Amino acid sequence: MQSKLIDADKKYSQNNGAGNLSANEIFSYHELGSYVCLSAPHSTASFVRKGRKVSDLYTGAITEYVGEKYKYSYIVRNKFVPEKNLINDYILRKGLEKHFFLDIHAMKDGNGFDLAVGTGYFPAERYASKIKKIEELCKKYRISYVINDENYTGRAGLTGRMQKDSGLANVLQLEWRKGYRDIFNCFEKVEHSTIPFIAELADFINKIYTDK
Repeated sequence: MQSKLIDADKKYSQNNGAGNLSANEIFSYHELGSYVCLSAPHSTASFVRKGRKVSDLYTGAITEYVGEKYKYSYIVRNKFVPEKNLINDYILRKGLEKHFFLDIHAMKDGNGFDLAVGTGYFPAERYASKIKKIEELCKKYRISYVINDENYTGRAGLTGRMQKDSGLANVLQLEWRKGYRDIFNCFEKVEHSTIPFIAELADFINKIYTDK
């Protein structure tokens, strides 16, 4: 597993985090037949507020690995360009908005929790069954978490933008601290906590909609 994650990460970390500058598209969608779609909008550096935002380290590799291994469709950013390009615009342009998105991000350390879950502009009650599953998985994998911390609500990202565009509660933002993303120095946590957490949450949500 570690070697596959490292190989995947090379695509996103190359060119000082700018990714594959010769890639045809800024984002790419990998269709694997699932209702749930994983996304890593900052898998490479991106352009935010008239400046360069560094990549969310290892989120691209983790998203790609979980998607390919467990057969969940996924979207990754392939390269940095010095202009604003939002993942929600890409999703709408491709007609992918009917998916349920698990949006994978990186947060800074020192917040007192390992995972920040954001429900955007909608109250957590709109995601009640998903939040309950998150609570169960956090207990199972000993992950400390918070719901809608003021710095990680998801309103400024895909979660909030898709809610405004579609009116649907179909995105959750998952912000991970580095200890749960670092595929080099914290691989055991990535292998035994982060990856199974994401895979099991995706499986749970996917079944809600495919079993209807």
